Amino acid sequence: MVLAISTFSSWAESSAEEPNMLVVNTTTSQPVNNALLGYNILHFKSKPEQDFVDRMNPVAMRFPDGVWGNFYDWETDSFTNHGDEHHRSHVYAPVLAKWKERGIKGGYAGLTKLNDQKRKRDGAGYNIVWLYNAAFDGPEKNVARMQDSIAKGFVVRDIELGNEQFWLTQVSNRTLTPEGYRDAARGISKALKQANPDVRVSVPLSWRDQHDSWNKIVADDGQYFDAISLHKYSGSGKAEPEDDAKLKAVLAGRKHLAESAAYVRSFSQKPIWLTEWGLNAGTDAKAASALTMADCYLYLFGNQETFHRANWFSVNGVARSFVTIGKNRRPVEPMQKTAFGCVHEIIRGIFEDASLLSTNVETPSLDTGAGTVDTVTARAVRKDGRLIICVINLSDQPSQLAITVDQNNAPAVLTHEALAFNSMGETILLDLEDNPLKSIEHTNKHIVLPPLSINKIVMADQTGDGAK
Repeated sequence: MVLAISTFSSWAESSAEEPNMLVVNTTTSQPVNNALLGYNILHFKSKPEQDFVDRMNPVAMRFPDGVWGNFYDWETDSFTNHGDEHHRSHVYAPVLAKWKERGIKGGYAGLTKLNDQKRKRDGAGYNIVWLYNAAFDGPEKNVARMQDSIAKGFVVRDIELGNEQFWLTQVSNRTLTPEGYRDAARGISKALKQANPDVRVSVPLSWRDQHDSWNKIVADDGQYFDAISLHKYSGSGKAEPEDDAKLKAVLAGRKHLAESAAYVRSFSQKPIWLTEWGLNAGTDAKAASALTMADCYLYLFGNQETFHRANWFSVNGVARSFVTIGKNRRPVEPMQKTAFGCVHEIIRGIFEDASLLSTNVETPSLDTGAGTVDTVTARAVRKDGRLIICVINLSDQPSQLAITVDQNNAPAVLTHEALAFNSMGETILLDLEDNPLKSIEHTNKHIVLPPLSINKIVMADQTGDGAK
């Protein structure tokens, strides 16, 4: 059921503008890194929660999630600050006390059950980036945690050493200073690698220049870690009246992500694990943030040498959820997907297990008021014997697109589908099984992209060696 979604009419053939030029080279390719399609998914304890995770079938995930990972005690599957008297721990102490009283668990047993089911069904378990406790757990306890997970059938390859330890509310007395965190993380990393030479660890670096000194001290010589954990959110998540200028500014998300990546890599050239990211345009999943989400995915796929993992925050949390969430902080039945859920479904359907092809676009610039971005962006892939192009039109006008493949005119379009919005402030809700893409018809020689749209264009792969 569609509650609100754009329809298409005669405007699709009326645009007189010069077309955007898309050039695809099929001789240059690389596998898609599926781990860039990951997300933070919450709640594993009850059967409905486990059914939800199983239904979503994450490409990649993170456990546990966010700030609470700093207080997670794997031996009891609970959350505690171990009585630490750090002067700012009072921020989370009331919640931790309430959770202890209620017996709140992290859900490790449920995750283990789900992983066993996935191994039996698919031949491999979940691709997980593990968030380990660097504030309270020492080397021995972290090694024991890794060995326990491996014994339970998990693959433990990538481990984050703490969540946002540059914020003093999230640290212990041991990690109160950057030197304290660095020394704790160095010892944990050494022990983990001695026990499992294949393991890779990341350390969190801040995206804010107020933490310049912290980043320099923690990055040190870069010898004790393999990756940088970066968290990046753009836009405002505050409930406020809709404002066209603020919504348009959200479209600069790709630019802000690139700037934050360049900043943290000024301290170390190690690859980035983007273990939390998201776009906000107020409290709802508005078109502006959904379009920018898609645009950022194209940026990530175009920079796979820099980004090795990415985890949207989150699938079923209060903010930026893929589905509608009720007052009990759980999905509302019958479940409906937001624009964020629709975008991820489209992007996953195009890119998962595909081969990226060299793609270049000549397009006008778009001034968002918060930075300049390309009006039209695109990435081409080869998948299942087809040439598939994902194209984003951030303009509120229809845009023509001319495609060249290997210096020749493009093969015939087999299908063109799009998710398009009527305005940047529009929200949509679809039933979970509904296809968010609607068919686009063409009568002239150019492909026409609807305004504010995410497009999937499928062409015959004339090379005959498409990925199966």
